[in-house]
Amino acid sequence: MNRPRIGFVTCVHPFYEMPAVAEARRGAIDALRQSGCEVLAAETPRNSHDAVETARRFRQSEIDLAVLFFCTWVAEDITLALASELMDVPMLLWALPYLDRDIPMPSPMSGLTSSGSNIRRMGKRFTYQVGGVTPGNAGKALRTAKVAAVVRELRTARFGIVGDPCPGMADVEADEAAIHAALGATAVRLDLDALVKSAEASAPEEAASAAESLMRLARGERSIDEQRLTENLRLYAGLKETIRQNALDAYCVRCWPELRDRRKITPCAAHALLAEEGVPNTCEVDLTALITTWILSRLADAPAFNFDITAYLEEEGAVQLAHCGAAAPSLAAAPETASIRSHMRTGTGATVEFAFKPGAVTLAKLLRPRNGQLTLAAAGGEVVSSEGIRGSVATVRPKPSAAALVDWMMRQAVEHHIALVYGAWLSDLEMFCEFTGIEFITPR
Repeated sequence: MNRPRIGFVTCVHPFYEMPAVAEARRGAIDALRQSGCEVLAAETPRNSHDAVETARRFRQSEIDLAVLFFCTWVAEDITLALASELMDVPMLLWALPYLDRDIPMPSPMSGLTSSGSNIRRMGKRFTYQVGGVTPGNAGKALRTAKVAAVVRELRTARFGIVGDPCPGMADVEADEAAIHAALGATAVRLDLDALVKSAEASAPEEAASAAESLMRLARGERSIDEQRLTENLRLYAGLKETIRQNALDAYCVRCWPELRDRRKITPCAAHALLAEEGVPNTCEVDLTALITTWILSRLADAPAFNFDITAYLEEEGAVQLAHCGAAAPSLAAAPETASIRSHMRTGTGATVEFAFKPGAVTLAKLLRPRNGQLTLAAAGGEVVSSEGIRGSVATVRPKPSAAALVDWMMRQAVEHHIALVYGAWLSDLEMFCEFTGIEFITPR
């Protein structure tokens, strides 16, 4: 991810001129830049007209996040003007805990609470933090800015949907218009036969080069020969061309029955390689799962993967998540543990199989809209050993428990596809929902 761009404005009452404010302002700007943000620092507005001009400059600079830095109480028409002009720009209100503890007024906490109540009442969504100018608090603001950047990118993101839903999968069908209205994301409908023709027309050398790349990344058992792998990776070439022609940020493909069962090829190997190259994808034409996978991969700046929930392991306090074998090889513990095989049930195509490496993970699923309202379901957990199981597989001990996760999924109508990414991202996802107006739910 590129350095997130912050529009920084210091909020003080125009009656006050204090050296401590100038010092805090300089310190905050320097700390944000050192944390990894690109900071556009505005002159401190003294009236609502100044605030409107500041907001317009921020818009012209295409900031990801507006930071209102409270050093004293503030004339509230200034912060209201900023919020009004930046209604669709994610906003962080950052207040010092106090300017001078021994001389309580004017107080940054008064500025934060008065402005926060006004801004919230006008319908503007925001997040906030209270704390001094420290590397830790600058780091919190950086993390907020990264979430804001994901929100901004999503508004122009294009998600390719190649083919119709696989037979019997009603829970992958989503209201594309509702998703676009809420998030700005665009679904691009594409023809499966056109993808196949593009793959067939691709240069054999491109598929051969892709096979060599994949074999370097997945160096475990290989039960199919290089020729078969190369033939399957013609879909990689076709997908690359489809992505280029349609300016896609991510894609999903109807893989069965036409490809896997009738043509005896699978896109799994192509998915794995493209995910490794930074192109999020999912199986079985599930738009909301694809958007979830994209969001997770952008937050973590690493591959995410979309699973089926395939087993409830009561005695282990875990659930098994698995799919045929299409995950980025870097999600394995080591290249030597990632194998290239044929499909576990049909014996067709080429898949990349491995047990996901141990570690803390976040599970998430953007749910299909209900009455035009989107919900993001998310949970934390830990991947444990899954040795000896076919496909892309992660055995996860979810929080607070496996039983609670399954019960929550059933009560909240969470669909059978669920995405996983390494790291603890629940607070970031909750912040994403705050900025976008999506409901956030997690098992308790």
